[in-house]
Amino acid sequence: MSLRKALSLMRQAEADLEAGCYDKAVSSAYFACRMAAEQVLVELRAPIPRRDDKLANSVGNVLGRRVAEELKLLYSWRIQADYYDTEVDRGSAVLILDRARALFSRLEEWLREHAERATGGQ
Repeated sequence: MSLRKALSLMRQAEADLEAGCYDKAVSSAYFACRMAAEQVLVELRAPIPRRDDKLANSVGNVLGRRVAEELKLLYSWRIQADYYDTEVDRGSAVLILDRARALFSRLEEWLREHAERATGGQ
């Protein structure tokens, strides 16, 4: 597993936002962050929980409670976007994607630093 699919999903979320597909944007943003979080656990050779809340807690144990809370929050928005009768409006989608971008960047940063440590900074 690599970040390639996660990056693709984040790009799709951005495109969906611009196309006015707000529910899809929120869902894709969540799955991009989920895949990046899974990659953190892969790098640590830790088990990857199937349940979203357990995954958030596992990654939070490494990166802090705030990361876990943000991932859980994105998950709740994804559930709303995918399963509820109400649609996500543009303003909400913009705010959700801003938070997803920040979380994704934090996960990417950890993965980059981890890779540097593993190779001795080369």
